[in-house]
Amino acid sequence: HYAEGLRVADAAGVCSFSSSHFMRWFQQSTGSGFLAYLIEFRLGKAAKALRSTDDTVLEIAETCGFDNLSYFNRQFKKRFGITPGQFRKHEL
Repeated sequence: HYAEGLRVADAAGVCSFSSSHFMRWFQQSTGSGFLAYLIEFRLGKAAKALRSTDDTVLEIAETCGFDNLSYFNRQFKKRFGITPGQFRKHEL
């Protein structure tokens, strides 16, 4: 469900944890905060889609759970050092 609007409270509820307990447990288990992990996971899926589909950057961003294109572009560039469009051209 990574592409859905996930909140810490939703994930905590699945585990029957409070939000604060879930955040501590997740950090200890993965070495990363829940939201940082989710963003990283989504960006990985987006990078794969950029390499393997002809979908637009907007379609990929939305499919991977980003509802704001400029936020997606900023996070993608922060993670990969280039924009999604540049990534696609570089990978082809």
